[in-house]
Amino acid sequence: MQTQQNYDTEHLGPLSQLVGSWEGDKGYDVMNTHSVPTEKAYHESITFEPVGPIKNGSHELFGLRYTTLSWPNGTEEPFHQELGYWLWSPEDHQVVRCFTNQNGVTVHAGGQCDTDSQHFEMSASADSDEYGISSCPTLNDGCKTLSYNLKMDMLNDKQFSYSEEYHLKNSLEEDVIIHTDKNAMTKLY
Repeated sequence: MQTQQNYDTEHLGPLSQLVGSWEGDKGYDVMNTHSVPTEKAYHESITFEPVGPIKNGSHELFGLRYTTLSWPNGTEEPFHQELGYWLWSPEDHQVVRCFTNQNGVTVHAGGQCDTDSQHFEMSASADSDEYGISSCPTLNDGCKTLSYNLKMDMLNDKQFSYSEEYHLKNSLEEDVIIHTDKNAMTKLY
């Protein structure tokens, strides 16, 4: 594996500017449960480390291993954690994000974009064979993740913003729960 210092980010396509550590303190989390939205301001830290090339037969992927921690403002105890990969497939212009959170939900999302895109979107659905969502039976019984959508905007080489939307099905409610997160991130190094 190559280190961040000697990695040629040119192969990462639209992910090239993400290498490094980022922080954001403008996070906003909204969960509509029982017809009443719960809102939470949060800050987070994300670190992206280059990996690859990743060979899969004659196909090559280039990517970033990442970790995310999110805390409600004013506390030191994270309420959300993720581990995963962001991948770029230059052959078919696919951008991919695969991650697991601390609750045991695994998301494999993807979308199409150009090599130099400053905006891209990725999505996943629980009923998809390609970009899907999986979790343990206990979690599915209590609150199944039905879909995931990410919108990403690279504002410049030191800032990006994102918005995420999850659709969840809680066994206690008839309506689908919509959970959104958004933040503006600034590069530390």
